[in-house]
Amino acid sequence: MAGFAVRIPRTTCRLFGGIKATSTLKNTAILVHGPKGCVYHINYILGMRGDRPPEIYSTCLEEDDVIFGAEERLENAINELDAALSPDLIIVFSCCASSIIGEDVAGAVNASHTRARVIGIDTGGFEGDHISGCAETLSRLATELSTPGLMKKPFAVNIIGMLRASPDLQELKSILANAQIEVNAVLAADARVADLENLGRAALNLVVCEVTGMNAAEALEQKFGTPYLVPGLPIGPGPTREFLEEVTRELGIPWTPDPKSSPGIPVQHFRSDWKIAIVSGPTRAVSMTRFLAGIGIEPALVVIDTDSGNVDRIRALAGERCRILVSPEQNEIREALADCRIDLLVGGMMELPLCTGMGIRHMDMMHGSQKTVGEAGTRNLLSVLAEK
Repeated sequence: MAGFAVRIPRTTCRLFGGIKATSTLKNTAILVHGPKGCVYHINYILGMRGDRPPEIYSTCLEEDDVIFGAEERLENAINELDAALSPDLIIVFSCCASSIIGEDVAGAVNASHTRARVIGIDTGGFEGDHISGCAETLSRLATELSTPGLMKKPFAVNIIGMLRASPDLQELKSILANAQIEVNAVLAADARVADLENLGRAALNLVVCEVTGMNAAEALEQKFGTPYLVPGLPIGPGPTREFLEEVTRELGIPWTPDPKSSPGIPVQHFRSDWKIAIVSGPTRAVSMTRFLAGIGIEPALVVIDTDSGNVDRIRALAGERCRILVSPEQNEIREALADCRIDLLVGGMMELPLCTGMGIRHMDMMHGSQKTVGEAGTRNLLSVLAEK
Protein backbone atom coordinates (compact mmCIF):
# COMPACT_ATOMS: atom_id res chain seq x y z
CA MET A 1 0.00 0.00 0.00
CA ALA A 2 1.02 3.64 -0.49
CA GLY A 3 0.94 4.39 3.25
CA PHE A 4 -2.36 6.27 3.51
CA ALA A 5 -3.81 3.58 5.76
CA VAL A 6 -1.28 2.61 8.43
CA ARG A 7 -2.03 -0.51 10.43
CA ILE A 8 -1.06 -0.12 14.11
CA PRO A 9 1.46 2.78 13.94
CA ARG A 10 4.62 2.22 16.00
CA THR A 11 4.86 5.86 17.10
CA THR A 12 2.40 8.10 18.88
CA CYS A 13 2.10 11.78 19.81
CA ARG A 14 4.32 14.28 21.62
CA LEU A 15 1.89 14.35 24.53
CA PHE A 16 2.47 10.66 25.21
CA GLY A 17 6.23 11.25 25.20
CA GLY A 18 5.91 14.17 27.61
CA ILE A 19 3.79 12.19 30.05
CA LYS A 20 6.05 9.14 29.76
CA ALA A 21 9.07 11.32 30.60
CA THR A 22 7.44 12.70 33.75
CA SER A 23 5.23 9.84 34.91
CA THR A 24 7.48 8.67 37.76
CA LEU A 25 8.44 12.10 39.15
CA LYS A 26 7.76 12.29 42.88
CA ASN A 27 5.10 14.63 44.29
CA THR A 28 4.30 15.96 40.85
CA ALA A 29 0.86 16.68 39.36
CA ILE A 30 0.46 16.21 35.60
CA LEU A 31 -2.32 18.25 33.99
CA VAL A 32 -3.34 17.93 30.34
CA HIS A 33 -5.17 20.89 28.85
CA GLY A 34 -7.42 19.03 26.46
CA PRO A 35 -10.36 16.63 26.09
CA LYS A 36 -10.70 13.80 28.60
CA GLY A 37 -9.99 11.15 25.94
CA CYS A 38 -6.32 12.13 25.70
CA VAL A 39 -5.68 11.32 29.35
CA TYR A 40 -7.81 8.18 29.34
CA HIS A 41 -6.05 6.63 26.37
CA ILE A 42 -2.52 7.59 27.40
CA ASN A 43 -3.09 6.17 30.88
CA TYR A 44 -4.44 3.00 29.31
CA ILE A 45 -1.48 2.67 26.93
CA LEU A 46 1.02 3.18 29.76
CA GLY A 47 -0.61 0.34 31.67
CA MET A 48 -0.63 -1.93 28.62
CA ARG A 49 3.10 -1.30 28.09
CA GLY A 50 3.88 -2.35 31.64
CA ASP A 51 4.46 1.12 33.06
CA ARG A 52 3.04 2.32 36.34
CA PRO A 53 0.29 4.73 35.26
CA PRO A 54 0.56 7.99 37.19
CA GLU A 55 -2.22 10.24 38.39
CA ILE A 56 -2.89 12.39 35.32
CA TYR A 57 -5.47 15.18 35.40
CA SER A 58 -7.39 16.78 32.55
CA THR A 59 -9.22 20.06 32.05
CA CYS A 60 -11.74 17.96 30.03
CA LEU A 61 -12.30 20.49 27.26
CA GLU A 62 -15.75 20.39 25.67
CA GLU A 63 -17.21 21.88 22.49
CA ASP A 64 -17.84 25.33 23.98
CA ASP A 65 -14.28 25.47 25.33
CA VAL A 66 -12.86 24.72 21.89
CA ILE A 67 -15.01 27.46 20.35
CA PHE A 68 -14.65 30.19 22.97
CA GLY A 69 -11.36 29.25 24.69
CA ALA A 70 -10.64 27.86 28.14
CA GLU A 71 -7.59 29.62 29.54
CA GLU A 72 -9.50 30.64 32.67
CA ARG A 73 -10.54 27.01 33.11
CA LEU A 74 -6.88 25.98 32.91
CA GLU A 75 -5.78 28.61 35.42
CA ASN A 76 -8.47 27.45 37.85
CA ALA A 77 -7.43 23.82 37.38
CA ILE A 78 -3.80 24.65 38.20
CA ASN A 79 -4.81 26.49 41.37
CA GLU A 80 -7.16 23.65 42.33
CA LEU A 81 -4.46 20.99 42.01
CA ASP A 82 -2.04 23.09 44.02
CA ALA A 83 -4.55 23.52 46.87
CA ALA A 84 -5.77 19.91 46.87
CA LEU A 85 -2.50 18.00 46.40
CA SER A 86 0.26 20.33 47.67
CA PRO A 87 2.65 19.07 44.98
CA ASP A 88 6.19 20.30 44.55
CA LEU A 89 5.68 20.58 40.81
CA ILE A 90 2.75 20.92 38.41
CA ILE A 91 3.43 20.15 34.76
CA VAL A 92 0.87 21.40 32.25
CA PHE A 93 0.84 19.77 28.84
CA SER A 94 -1.04 21.08 25.82
CA CYS A 95 -2.46 18.61 23.31
CA CYS A 96 -3.73 18.69 19.72
CA ALA A 97 -7.02 20.41 20.55
CA SER A 98 -5.63 23.16 22.77
CA SER A 99 -2.74 23.79 20.39
CA ILE A 100 -4.99 24.07 17.34
CA ILE A 101 -7.20 26.72 18.97
CA GLY A 102 -4.13 28.63 20.17
CA GLU A 103 -4.64 28.33 23.93
CA ASP A 104 -2.11 30.42 25.84
CA VAL A 105 -0.84 27.72 28.21
CA ALA A 106 2.17 29.82 29.22
CA GLY A 107 -0.12 32.74 30.07
CA ALA A 108 -2.32 30.56 32.29
CA VAL A 109 0.76 29.16 34.01
CA ASN A 110 2.08 32.67 34.70
CA ALA A 111 -1.32 33.87 35.93
CA SER A 112 -1.77 31.01 38.40
CA HIS A 113 -1.06 31.54 42.10
CA THR A 114 0.55 28.41 43.49
CA ARG A 115 2.97 27.23 46.11
CA ALA A 116 4.19 24.59 43.66
CA ARG A 117 6.47 25.32 40.77
CA VAL A 118 4.55 25.18 37.49
CA ILE A 119 5.93 24.39 34.02
CA GLY A 120 3.91 24.57 30.81
CA ILE A 121 5.08 22.37 27.93
CA ASP A 122 3.73 22.45 24.38
CA THR A 123 3.03 18.88 23.25
CA GLY A 124 0.54 19.42 20.43
CA GLY A 125 0.59 16.05 18.71
CA PHE A 126 0.72 17.17 15.07
CA GLU A 127 4.29 18.41 15.52
CA GLY A 128 6.74 15.59 16.15
CA ASP A 129 6.11 12.28 17.88
CA HIS A 130 6.46 10.65 21.29
CA ILE A 131 10.25 10.48 20.97
CA SER A 132 10.60 14.23 20.36
CA GLY A 133 8.02 14.93 23.08
CA CYS A 134 10.01 12.91 25.59
CA ALA A 135 13.33 14.51 24.59
CA GLU A 136 11.93 18.05 24.71
CA THR A 137 10.31 17.44 28.09
CA LEU A 138 13.51 16.12 29.67
CA SER A 139 15.38 19.12 28.29
CA ARG A 140 12.81 21.55 29.75
CA LEU A 141 13.00 19.88 33.16
CA ALA A 142 16.79 20.06 33.07
CA THR A 143 16.98 23.72 32.12
CA GLU A 144 14.07 25.14 34.11
CA LEU A 145 14.47 23.26 37.39
CA SER A 146 18.26 23.06 37.76
CA THR A 147 19.74 25.69 40.08
CA PRO A 148 22.85 27.60 38.90
CA GLY A 149 25.82 28.40 41.10
CA LEU A 150 25.94 25.17 43.13
CA MET A 151 29.26 23.59 44.08
CA LYS A 152 30.30 20.64 41.91
CA LYS A 153 30.81 17.14 43.31
CA PRO A 154 34.00 15.88 41.61
CA PHE A 155 33.03 12.17 41.59
CA ALA A 156 29.29 12.44 40.97
CA VAL A 157 27.28 11.75 37.82
CA ASN A 158 23.75 12.30 36.58
CA ILE A 159 21.99 9.48 34.72
CA ILE A 160 20.12 11.05 31.81
CA GLY A 161 17.33 9.36 29.88
CA MET A 162 16.37 6.65 32.39
CA LEU A 163 12.59 6.94 32.79
CA ARG A 164 11.72 3.99 35.04
CA ALA A 165 12.88 3.16 38.56
CA SER A 166 13.59 -0.38 37.35
CA PRO A 167 15.89 -3.16 38.51
CA ASP A 168 18.32 -1.98 35.83
CA LEU A 169 18.52 1.47 37.42
CA GLN A 170 19.34 -0.01 40.82
CA GLU A 171 21.99 -2.26 39.27
CA LEU A 172 23.49 0.71 37.40
CA LYS A 173 23.76 2.66 40.65
CA SER A 174 25.43 -0.35 42.28
CA ILE A 175 27.96 -0.68 39.45
CA LEU A 176 28.92 2.99 39.79
CA ALA A 177 29.06 2.79 43.60
CA ASN A 178 31.59 -0.06 43.35
CA ALA A 179 33.90 2.43 41.62
CA GLN A 180 33.21 5.07 44.32
CA ILE A 181 31.03 7.11 41.93
CA GLU A 182 27.95 8.81 43.36
CA VAL A 183 24.74 9.10 41.36
CA ASN A 184 23.80 12.73 41.97
CA ALA A 185 20.42 12.64 40.18
CA VAL A 186 18.43 10.69 37.62
CA LEU A 187 16.54 12.43 34.84
CA ALA A 188 13.88 11.49 35.43
CA ALA A 189 13.05 8.11 37.08
CA ASP A 190 11.62 8.57 40.58
CA ALA A 191 13.22 12.03 40.83
CA ARG A 192 12.04 14.78 43.15
CA VAL A 193 12.17 18.47 42.34
CA ALA A 194 15.06 18.80 44.80
CA ASP A 195 17.02 16.18 42.81
CA LEU A 196 16.49 18.07 39.56
CA GLU A 197 17.42 21.36 41.20
CA ASN A 198 20.80 19.73 41.97
CA LEU A 199 21.55 18.53 38.42
CA GLY A 200 24.30 21.13 38.10
CA ARG A 201 26.32 19.54 40.94
CA ALA A 202 27.38 16.54 38.85
CA ALA A 203 30.81 16.44 37.24
CA LEU A 204 29.59 14.26 34.37
CA ASN A 205 26.31 13.34 32.67
CA LEU A 206 25.77 9.77 31.47
CA VAL A 207 23.26 9.51 28.62
CA VAL A 208 21.78 6.00 28.78
CA CYS A 209 19.12 6.66 26.11
CA GLU A 210 20.56 8.67 23.25
CA VAL A 211 17.33 9.63 21.47
CA THR A 212 15.57 10.96 24.58
CA GLY A 213 18.50 12.16 26.67
CA MET A 214 20.85 14.01 24.30
CA ASN A 215 18.87 17.29 24.26
CA ALA A 216 18.96 17.45 28.06
CA ALA A 217 22.67 16.59 28.22
CA GLU A 218 23.49 19.31 25.69
CA ALA A 219 21.34 21.81 27.59
CA LEU A 220 23.13 20.98 30.86
CA GLU A 221 26.51 21.30 29.15
CA GLN A 222 25.54 24.74 27.89
CA LYS A 223 24.17 25.86 31.27
CA PHE A 224 26.80 24.38 33.60
CA GLY A 225 29.68 23.34 31.35
CA THR A 226 29.11 19.71 32.41
CA PRO A 227 30.52 17.22 29.89
CA TYR A 228 28.52 14.15 28.91
CA LEU A 229 29.17 10.62 27.71
CA VAL A 230 26.98 8.22 25.76
CA PRO A 231 28.67 5.05 27.04
CA GLY A 232 26.05 2.48 26.10
CA LEU A 233 24.38 0.20 28.60
CA PRO A 234 26.74 -2.13 30.52
CA ILE A 235 25.20 -5.44 29.44
CA GLY A 236 27.68 -8.29 29.94
CA PRO A 237 31.05 -8.45 31.79
CA GLY A 238 33.18 -6.90 29.05
CA PRO A 239 30.88 -3.94 28.36
CA THR A 240 30.44 -3.38 32.12
CA ARG A 241 34.20 -3.20 32.60
CA GLU A 242 34.56 -0.85 29.61
CA PHE A 243 31.67 1.28 30.89
CA LEU A 244 33.46 1.81 34.20
CA GLU A 245 36.81 2.38 32.51
CA GLU A 246 35.30 5.12 30.35
CA VAL A 247 33.44 6.83 33.19
CA THR A 248 36.33 6.71 35.68
CA ARG A 249 38.76 7.96 33.04
CA GLU A 250 36.51 10.95 32.31
CA LEU A 251 36.19 11.71 36.04
CA GLY A 252 39.91 11.20 36.71
CA ILE A 253 39.30 8.37 39.18
CA PRO A 254 41.92 5.60 39.44
CA TRP A 255 40.12 2.28 38.97
CA THR A 256 41.08 -1.29 38.25
CA PRO A 257 38.71 -4.23 37.82
CA ASP A 258 38.07 -6.51 40.78
CA PRO A 259 40.32 -9.55 40.24
CA LYS A 260 37.62 -11.75 41.80
CA SER A 261 35.11 -10.79 39.11
CA SER A 262 34.41 -13.29 36.35
CA PRO A 263 36.64 -12.66 33.29
CA GLY A 264 34.12 -14.03 30.84
CA ILE A 265 31.00 -16.06 30.24
CA PRO A 266 30.89 -19.81 29.75
CA VAL A 267 28.67 -20.50 26.75
CA GLN A 268 28.34 -24.25 26.58
CA HIS A 269 24.96 -24.39 28.37
CA PHE A 270 23.16 -21.74 26.32
CA ARG A 271 20.64 -22.17 23.55
CA SER A 272 22.98 -20.93 20.85
CA ASP A 273 20.67 -22.47 18.27
CA TRP A 274 17.87 -20.03 19.06
CA LYS A 275 17.06 -17.37 16.51
CA ILE A 276 16.69 -14.12 18.43
CA ALA A 277 15.09 -10.79 17.56
CA ILE A 278 15.80 -7.50 19.34
CA VAL A 279 13.14 -4.77 19.22
CA SER A 280 14.03 -1.56 21.05
CA GLY A 281 15.48 1.92 20.89
CA PRO A 282 18.93 2.19 19.30
CA THR A 283 20.94 2.47 22.54
CA ARG A 284 19.58 -0.75 24.00
CA ALA A 285 19.68 -2.47 20.62
CA VAL A 286 23.41 -1.83 20.25
CA SER A 287 24.15 -2.97 23.81
CA MET A 288 22.02 -6.13 23.59
CA THR A 289 23.42 -7.03 20.17
CA ARG A 290 26.91 -6.66 21.56
CA PHE A 291 26.08 -8.92 24.51
CA LEU A 292 24.67 -11.65 22.28
CA ALA A 293 27.60 -11.42 19.87
CA GLY A 294 29.93 -11.77 22.86
CA ILE A 295 28.48 -15.17 23.70
CA GLY A 296 28.48 -16.35 20.13
CA ILE A 297 24.86 -15.65 19.21
CA GLU A 298 24.22 -13.42 16.20
CA PRO A 299 20.69 -12.01 16.35
CA ALA A 300 18.63 -12.85 13.30
CA LEU A 301 16.58 -9.63 13.42
CA VAL A 302 17.06 -6.18 14.99
CA VAL A 303 14.29 -3.58 14.94
CA ILE A 304 14.96 -0.01 16.09
CA ASP A 305 12.47 2.85 16.27
CA THR A 306 14.93 5.42 14.90
CA ASP A 307 18.43 5.24 13.43
CA SER A 308 20.47 8.03 15.13
CA GLY A 309 23.55 6.67 13.33
CA ASN A 310 23.57 3.21 14.94
CA VAL A 311 22.65 0.93 12.03
CA ASP A 312 26.29 0.51 11.01
CA ARG A 313 27.28 -0.34 14.61
CA ILE A 314 24.54 -2.95 14.84
CA ARG A 315 25.55 -4.40 11.46
CA ALA A 316 29.19 -4.68 12.55
CA LEU A 317 28.16 -6.52 15.74
CA ALA A 318 25.38 -8.70 14.34
CA GLY A 319 26.91 -9.74 11.05
CA GLU A 320 25.71 -9.52 7.49
CA ARG A 321 23.05 -12.20 7.91
CA CYS A 322 21.13 -10.14 10.48
CA ARG A 323 18.08 -8.33 9.14
CA ILE A 324 17.78 -4.73 10.41
CA LEU A 325 14.56 -2.72 10.25
CA VAL A 326 14.29 0.99 11.09
CA SER A 327 10.90 2.50 12.04
CA PRO A 328 8.85 -0.31 10.48
CA GLU A 329 5.09 -0.73 10.70
CA GLN A 330 3.73 -3.47 12.94
CA ASN A 331 2.85 -5.74 10.01
CA GLU A 332 6.43 -5.48 8.71
CA ILE A 333 7.70 -6.70 12.09
CA ARG A 334 5.23 -9.58 12.05
CA GLU A 335 6.36 -10.64 8.56
CA ALA A 336 10.04 -10.38 9.52
CA LEU A 337 9.52 -12.47 12.66
CA ALA A 338 7.92 -15.17 10.53
CA ASP A 339 10.52 -14.98 7.75
CA CYS A 340 13.41 -15.19 10.23
CA ARG A 341 11.72 -18.00 12.21
CA ILE A 342 12.36 -16.21 15.49
CA ASP A 343 12.36 -18.31 18.69
CA LEU A 344 12.91 -15.50 21.25
CA LEU A 345 12.10 -11.79 21.02
CA VAL A 346 13.89 -9.42 23.39
CA GLY A 347 11.95 -6.16 23.35
CA GLY A 348 9.07 -4.37 25.01
CA MET A 349 5.48 -5.00 26.01
CA MET A 350 4.15 -3.76 22.68
CA GLU A 351 5.57 -6.90 21.09
CA LEU A 352 3.99 -9.29 23.60
CA PRO A 353 0.71 -9.77 21.64
CA LEU A 354 2.73 -10.52 18.50
CA CYS A 355 4.79 -13.11 20.33
CA THR A 356 1.77 -14.68 21.99
CA GLY A 357 -0.02 -15.04 18.67
CA MET A 358 3.04 -16.44 16.89
CA GLY A 359 4.26 -18.79 19.63
CA ILE A 360 7.49 -16.83 20.17
CA ARG A 361 9.11 -16.55 23.60
CA HIS A 362 9.17 -12.96 24.86
CA MET A 363 11.50 -11.11 27.21
CA ASP A 364 10.77 -7.52 28.21
CA MET A 365 13.93 -5.41 28.41
CA MET A 366 12.25 -2.06 27.70
CA HIS A 367 9.73 -1.52 30.47
CA GLY A 368 11.53 -2.35 33.66
CA SER A 369 10.39 -5.89 34.43
CA GLN A 370 13.70 -7.61 33.63
CA LYS A 371 17.21 -6.92 34.85
CA THR A 372 19.74 -6.74 32.01
CA VAL A 373 22.73 -4.61 33.11
CA GLY A 374 25.74 -5.57 35.16
CA GLU A 375 26.49 -8.94 36.73
CA ALA A 376 22.93 -9.52 37.93
CA GLY A 377 21.58 -8.67 34.49
CA THR A 378 24.00 -11.10 32.88
CA ARG A 379 22.83 -13.92 35.16
CA ASN A 380 19.22 -13.14 34.32
CA LEU A 381 19.82 -13.02 30.57
CA LEU A 382 21.76 -16.26 30.61
CA SER A 383 19.03 -18.01 32.57
CA VAL A 384 16.53 -16.98 29.89
CA LEU A 385 18.85 -18.18 27.13
CA ALA A 386 19.33 -21.52 28.90
CA GLU A 387 15.61 -22.32 29.03
CA LYS A 388 14.41 -25.37 27.17
